[in-house]
Amino acid sequence: MRNAGFTLIELMITVLVGAILLGIAVPSFRNFVQNSRLSAEANTLVYSLNLARSEAVKRNTSVEVCASMDGATCAGTWANGWIVCTPSAGCGTVLQTSAQVALGNTVSEQVSHATQVTFSSDGEAGQSYQFVFCDSRGVADGRDVEINLIGRIEAAPNAGQQLSGAALAGC
Repeated sequence: MRNAGFTLIELMITVLVGAILLGIAVPSFRNFVQNSRLSAEANTLVYSLNLARSEAVKRNTSVEVCASMDGATCAGTWANGWIVCTPSAGCGTVLQTSAQVALGNTVSEQVSHATQVTFSSDGEAGQSYQFVFCDSRGVADGRDVEINLIGRIEAAPNAGQQLSGAALAGC
Protein backbone atom coordinates (compact mmCIF):
# COMPACT_ATOMS: atom_id res chain seq x y z
CA MET A 1 0.00 0.00 0.00
CA ARG A 2 1.37 3.42 -1.03
CA ASN A 3 1.25 6.36 1.41
CA ALA A 4 -0.02 9.70 0.11
CA GLY A 5 1.78 12.90 1.13
CA PHE A 6 5.05 14.77 0.79
CA THR A 7 8.49 13.58 1.62
CA LEU A 8 10.73 15.77 3.72
CA ILE A 9 12.85 16.59 0.67
CA GLU A 10 9.79 17.67 -1.38
CA LEU A 11 8.61 19.88 1.49
CA MET A 12 12.04 21.50 1.88
CA ILE A 13 12.25 22.22 -1.87
CA THR A 14 8.76 23.79 -1.82
CA VAL A 15 9.67 25.99 1.15
CA LEU A 16 12.93 27.00 -0.55
CA VAL A 17 11.15 27.97 -3.78
CA GLY A 18 8.58 29.94 -1.76
CA ALA A 19 11.33 31.79 0.12
CA ILE A 20 13.09 32.70 -3.14
CA LEU A 21 9.86 34.02 -4.65
CA LEU A 22 9.13 35.99 -1.48
CA GLY A 23 12.65 37.43 -1.52
CA ILE A 24 12.06 38.69 -5.04
CA ALA A 25 8.54 40.03 -4.41
CA VAL A 26 9.06 42.00 -1.18
CA PRO A 27 11.52 44.62 -2.56
CA SER A 28 9.34 45.09 -5.64
CA PHE A 29 6.27 45.59 -3.46
CA ARG A 30 8.16 48.12 -1.31
CA ASN A 31 9.09 50.13 -4.42
CA PHE A 32 5.48 49.94 -5.59
CA VAL A 33 4.25 51.35 -2.26
CA GLN A 34 6.87 54.13 -2.24
CA ASN A 35 6.08 55.10 -5.85
CA SER A 36 2.35 55.11 -5.11
CA ARG A 37 2.86 57.26 -2.01
CA LEU A 38 4.92 59.88 -3.88
CA SER A 39 2.43 59.97 -6.76
CA ALA A 40 -0.49 60.35 -4.37
CA GLU A 41 1.21 63.22 -2.53
CA ALA A 42 2.05 65.00 -5.79
CA ASN A 43 -1.51 64.49 -7.05
CA THR A 44 -2.90 65.89 -3.80
CA LEU A 45 -0.92 69.09 -4.39
CA VAL A 46 -2.11 69.22 -8.01
CA TYR A 47 -5.70 68.89 -6.79
CA SER A 48 -5.22 71.69 -4.24
CA LEU A 49 -3.61 73.98 -6.81
CA ASN A 50 -6.40 73.33 -9.33
CA LEU A 51 -8.98 74.00 -6.63
CA ALA A 52 -7.31 77.30 -5.75
CA ARG A 53 -7.11 78.36 -9.39
CA SER A 54 -10.74 77.54 -10.14
CA GLU A 55 -11.96 79.20 -6.92
CA ALA A 56 -9.98 82.35 -7.76
CA VAL A 57 -11.74 82.59 -11.11
CA LYS A 58 -15.14 81.65 -9.69
CA ARG A 59 -14.96 84.08 -6.75
CA ASN A 60 -13.22 86.81 -8.79
CA THR A 61 -10.61 87.26 -6.07
CA SER A 62 -7.18 85.92 -5.29
CA VAL A 63 -6.86 82.51 -3.66
CA GLU A 64 -3.69 80.99 -2.31
CA VAL A 65 -2.20 77.65 -1.47
CA CYS A 66 0.29 77.91 1.35
CA ALA A 67 2.38 75.68 3.57
CA SER A 68 0.65 75.13 6.90
CA MET A 69 1.59 73.33 10.12
CA ASP A 70 -1.81 73.64 11.75
CA GLY A 71 -4.27 73.53 8.85
CA ALA A 72 -5.51 77.04 9.66
CA THR A 73 -2.70 79.52 9.06
CA CYS A 74 0.12 79.97 6.55
CA ALA A 75 3.21 78.91 8.47
CA GLY A 76 5.65 76.03 8.16
CA THR A 77 7.03 74.03 5.28
CA TRP A 78 5.29 72.21 2.45
CA ALA A 79 6.14 68.89 4.12
CA ASN A 80 3.93 69.97 7.07
CA GLY A 81 0.94 70.08 4.74
CA TRP A 82 -0.86 72.94 3.02
CA ILE A 83 -4.12 74.84 2.91
CA VAL A 84 -6.18 76.54 0.21
CA CYS A 85 -7.59 79.81 1.48
CA THR A 86 -9.18 83.11 0.49
CA PRO A 87 -8.85 86.05 0.54
CA SER A 88 -5.13 85.76 0.09
CA ALA A 89 -4.34 88.58 2.52
CA GLY A 90 -4.58 86.89 5.90
CA CYS A 91 -6.22 83.64 4.78
CA GLY A 92 -9.65 84.46 6.17
CA THR A 93 -11.49 81.38 4.89
CA VAL A 94 -9.84 77.96 4.59
CA LEU A 95 -11.33 76.07 1.65
CA GLN A 96 -9.28 72.88 1.92
CA THR A 97 -6.54 71.36 4.08
CA SER A 98 -3.99 68.68 3.24
CA ALA A 99 -2.13 66.56 5.76
CA GLN A 100 1.62 66.43 6.05
CA VAL A 101 3.53 64.20 3.68
CA ALA A 102 4.52 60.69 4.79
CA LEU A 103 7.29 60.35 7.35
CA GLY A 104 10.64 60.42 5.58
CA ASN A 105 9.26 62.12 2.46
CA THR A 106 10.08 65.68 1.48
CA VAL A 107 8.50 68.32 -0.71
CA SER A 108 10.04 71.63 -1.66
CA GLU A 109 9.45 74.48 -4.07
CA GLN A 110 12.61 74.64 -6.19
CA VAL A 111 12.35 77.92 -8.13
CA SER A 112 12.00 80.62 -5.48
CA HIS A 113 11.63 78.49 -2.32
CA ALA A 114 8.17 80.01 -1.92
CA THR A 115 5.88 78.89 0.88
CA GLN A 116 2.75 80.10 -0.91
CA VAL A 117 1.27 80.20 -4.39
CA THR A 118 -1.31 82.87 -5.15
CA PHE A 119 -3.72 82.67 -8.07
CA SER A 120 -5.28 85.96 -9.21
CA SER A 121 -8.90 86.33 -10.28
CA ASP A 122 -7.93 85.52 -13.87
CA GLY A 123 -6.33 82.21 -12.81
CA GLU A 124 -2.74 83.32 -13.31
CA ALA A 125 0.05 82.53 -10.89
CA GLY A 126 2.27 85.44 -11.94
CA GLN A 127 5.46 83.41 -11.71
CA SER A 128 6.68 79.85 -12.27
CA TYR A 129 6.86 77.26 -9.51
CA GLN A 130 8.33 73.77 -9.34
CA PHE A 131 7.56 71.35 -6.52
CA VAL A 132 9.65 68.21 -6.07
CA PHE A 133 8.51 65.30 -3.91
CA CYS A 134 11.21 62.85 -2.76
CA ASP A 135 11.69 59.95 -0.38
CA SER A 136 14.70 58.06 0.95
CA ARG A 137 15.53 56.74 -2.55
CA GLY A 138 16.50 60.23 -3.69
CA VAL A 139 15.87 62.42 -6.71
CA ALA A 140 15.92 59.59 -9.26
CA ASP A 141 12.50 58.49 -8.01
CA GLY A 142 11.21 62.00 -7.19
CA ARG A 143 7.98 63.48 -8.52
CA ASP A 144 7.69 66.89 -10.16
CA VAL A 145 4.75 69.34 -10.16
CA GLU A 146 5.09 72.59 -12.12
CA ILE A 147 3.04 75.78 -12.47
CA ASN A 148 3.76 78.15 -15.33
CA LEU A 149 3.24 81.93 -15.47
CA ILE A 150 -0.34 81.71 -16.67
CA GLY A 151 -1.26 79.26 -13.91
CA ARG A 152 -1.23 75.95 -15.79
CA ILE A 153 -0.55 73.10 -13.37
CA GLU A 154 1.06 69.86 -14.52
CA ALA A 155 2.70 66.83 -12.94
CA ALA A 156 5.55 65.21 -14.82
CA PRO A 157 4.54 61.77 -16.12
CA ASN A 158 7.86 60.07 -15.28
CA ALA A 159 9.63 59.69 -11.95
CA GLY A 160 12.90 61.57 -11.66
CA GLN A 161 12.09 63.92 -14.53
CA GLN A 162 10.80 67.44 -15.04
CA LEU A 163 8.01 68.18 -17.52
CA SER A 164 10.67 68.99 -20.10
CA GLY A 165 12.14 65.49 -19.73
CA ALA A 166 15.30 66.75 -18.02
CA ALA A 167 16.41 65.03 -14.85
CA LEU A 168 15.27 66.56 -11.56
CA ALA A 169 18.02 68.70 -10.06
CA GLY A 170 17.46 67.97 -6.38
CA CYS A 171 15.10 67.29 -3.54
